[in-house]
Amino acid sequence: MQYPPYPKTSEGGPPLFPGRRMGGMTIALITVGGLVALAAVGGLVGMILFAHAYGEVHADMRYPYDDVTVTSCRMDEETRRPVAGVRITSEAARRGTYTVHLVFRDRAAGSGKDAAAGKRTLVVEDLAVGATVSERVVGPTAVLGPPECEADDVTFQSTAGAATVSPHPSPSAS
Repeated sequence: MQYPPYPKTSEGGPPLFPGRRMGGMTIALITVGGLVALAAVGGLVGMILFAHAYGEVHADMRYPYDDVTVTSCRMDEETRRPVAGVRITSEAARRGTYTVHLVFRDRAAGSGKDAAAGKRTLVVEDLAVGATVSERVVGPTAVLGPPECEADDVTFQSTAGAATVSPHPSPSAS
């Protein structure tokens, strides 16, 4: 019995470079390209993980500016100076001092924009958690028309000691 000749085994496709072997430079370029692609994907994954962790850490963060409200802004009829009503409701996690920088503008005096009518600073010391205080702040200069009052910057400085702020006991305290 005669068997037909077996077909010649194939390499699975045409050669990469007919008539030549793959050189060392080609292998180096393919390796470097793969490493660059891997680094780019790793960097992208790292940035996504950082953004997620940053959002988790800062999810419940409050700013002192959120605790301050300018409740009124009017012109004193006698002195013609702006008068701002400011309310601070402490929603911080501890006692502290609020410093509020107010900016006053004269809406009638400006050409295109409101003219500056001065700045004042309000300091409320050692405000308890959950406490509310209302203050009246008078601007430094007279205005021609209706004023505009704005809380430009608000800072908070804790007056509570570190032992009363920390929710967890320190390892050395036991």
